[in-house]
Amino acid sequence: MFWKNIPIHILDFEGSVNSGIVEYGFATLLGGKVIDARTRICGVKSFIPLEESEVHGIFNEDVIGLAPVENDWNVFSGLRQSGLFGSHHAPAEIGMLGSVWSVPGKVPDFSITGCPPVNNWGPWIDTCRIAKTWFPQERSHKLSTLIERFEIGERVEKTAEKFCPKARARYHCALYDAIAAAELLINMCEHPSFERAEILDLVSASTSAKKFREHLQGEFDFF
Repeated sequence: MFWKNIPIHILDFEGSVNSGIVEYGFATLLGGKVIDARTRICGVKSFIPLEESEVHGIFNEDVIGLAPVENDWNVFSGLRQSGLFGSHHAPAEIGMLGSVWSVPGKVPDFSITGCPPVNNWGPWIDTCRIAKTWFPQERSHKLSTLIERFEIGERVEKTAEKFCPKARARYHCALYDAIAAAELLINMCEHPSFERAEILDLVSASTSAKKFREHLQGEFDFF
C-alpha cells in the first residue's frame, strides 16, 4: 500500500520512567501532508525532577490537577485503530506507551494487505531508522540536525504555527517534535529514490532485518 494512503500518526512524549508521560503530541499524516494534530500536558505519577523540567519546560506546578495520560485510552486506541504509529527514535515512544498500556486490542496491521488483525501497537515507522537506512552518509541523524540538513525548517515552523500552542512551539515540546518528525518523513519520501515508497518499505527501513523477516512470516510481535 502506498505510504500516503493510510494515516500515519507521528507521536512524541515528554517525560520519563519516573515521572511518567508529562506531555504527548501527535501529528497525523495522510496524502503526504499533516492533516491533524493534538497535544496535552498530563498529570504525573511522581515528582518531575528539575533537570527534566529544564529540558521540556514543564514544571510540577504546571501539572497540578491535570488528568493523567491513562484517561486518554480512547485517543491512543482510536489512533492505532485508524492507522500506524511513528516516531523519531521509536524505542523511546514504544517504551513509554507500553508502560501505560501494554497492547491496544485487536487492530489492523496496515503494512501487509490481507494481514489478520494484530494485538500490538506496532509495526512502527521510525524516522530516525529510516534516515539512517536511506541516508547513511549523514553525519548525524538527530532530528534537529536532519531538519537543518534537509532545509525544511521553514516547513516545520509553518506547520507548528498552525497546530502548536504558542508557548510550546520549540524542540523538546511534544507536538513540535512530532510535527518535525512528520515533516522529515514527508521530505524523505519526496526524494526521487523513495517517492513511490510503500508502507511496507517504511516498516522495513524502520527495523532490523530479523524483525522484518519475522513480520513477513506472520510473527507479529513487532516492536
